[in-house]
Amino acid sequence: MKGPRSWERAKRLLEAALFACGDVLDEKEIEKLTGLRGPAIDKAVAEINEELSEHPFKIEKIGEGWIMVLDREYEEKVHHLFPSSLLSKSEMRTLALIASNEPISISEIVSVRGSSARDHVERLIKLGLIAESKEGRKRVFRTTKRFSQLFKVEPKENRGG
Repeated sequence: MKGPRSWERAKRLLEAALFACGDVLDEKEIEKLTGLRGPAIDKAVAEINEELSEHPFKIEKIGEGWIMVLDREYEEKVHHLFPSSLLSKSEMRTLALIASNEPISISEIVSVRGSSARDHVERLIKLGLIAESKEGRKRVFRTTKRFSQLFKVEPKENRGG
């Protein structure tokens, strides 16, 4: 970034992109739009969040990207006004399968949900709702703290499973 004007312009572009997108933007997409990358994105997000501190929304880092979200107290009041949900019905079904059977392998997910579940799993990871880990030689998936917060459920270890 060259000079304060281009820095401010890049921040405004980042803010506009996150506002318009309504989804997670990864570093590659942000760099393409704004020219920001790495620590510059973190710095811009921190400055934007400081500017938004009196507003009902903020930017959060989710997995390898960033998303603009409403503060919980406002989200609870206006969630019914959202034009579309964060996840498709198919993605929700895949997430429900993972949540109710975690830890679960990709082969188990695909055997129940079909091959399109691989795309669902990729998106759920991108949104920070599930995480992948290794158990022996097998890759397994579990829900995350973000999942618990978003769906207002106890983390799995506190849900008796």
